[in-house]
Amino acid sequence: MTNAPHGAGDRYYVYRPMLDLIGKSEGTDKGRGYNETLGYGAYTDGDVDLVSMTLDQIEALQTKMLANRKNKLKSSALGRYQIIRTTLRTMRQQLGFTGREKFDADMQDRLACYLLGQRGIDKWLAGRLKTDTLIRNLAQEWASIPKPDGKGHYQGQNAGVSVSQVKAALAEVARRHAEGQPKVVEKVPVTVETPVVPVAVDKEVKKKTGLWGWLTTIFGSGGVGLAGFLGADWQPILAIGGVALVILLIVVVLRRQIIGAVQDIRGAVEG
Repeated sequence: MTNAPHGAGDRYYVYRPMLDLIGKSEGTDKGRGYNETLGYGAYTDGDVDLVSMTLDQIEALQTKMLANRKNKLKSSALGRYQIIRTTLRTMRQQLGFTGREKFDADMQDRLACYLLGQRGIDKWLAGRLKTDTLIRNLAQEWASIPKPDGKGHYQGQNAGVSVSQVKAALAEVARRHAEGQPKVVEKVPVTVETPVVPVAVDKEVKKKTGLWGWLTTIFGSGGVGLAGFLGADWQPILAIGGVALVILLIVVVLRRQIIGAVQDIRGAVEG
């Protein structure tokens, strides 16, 4: 879940239109809002201060509500968003809550946004879910939200708001989400440079390999050429050539060691 910069004072600014709509459709906003319980306190022996209670205490209260013989609906819905016990238990596990967290307004907003996310509001914002599909999903989470045809999802439960109101709230959510996204002012071509060997690595490699290059140069064709230039007989020239050949063989044999040394240097400099 994300929030636009314009809602810095409200962590749930982007989703606030839907949160307010749910508060209206569930009827809690006309009562005690975040402190409201099913039946306006009918199954909790009067009003309770939910926002000061921990999640463990809320669990105990919901259990008490379900045990109330007057509760024909067998519901434990409470708070602004009328969250029931089974749903709260699932979220506690998924979000890793200990039970000591307060069921205050911020927590209730957070849990409602989590449910909005599970029902696909973020997929909808990303263009990966149709509006009617999202509304149908929301109607399954909150009985007071209508399906696209205007009827409630659950039998005997009437929707508390109209489909047009739901779509208007979603449109505002989309607008707030869009205004919080970075805008591309102009497209500037990006040039990716071709990777080169770092100077430090190059110097160390030359130190390790310079000796072999010098030896092969002196005792190789260059050595033989020098001997011929000095007028040496063919025997010394042949001897020098033989030495050069031996050295070249050594270089071939030790090639793996040389490569390993170079790699060690590269790792030390770059790491």
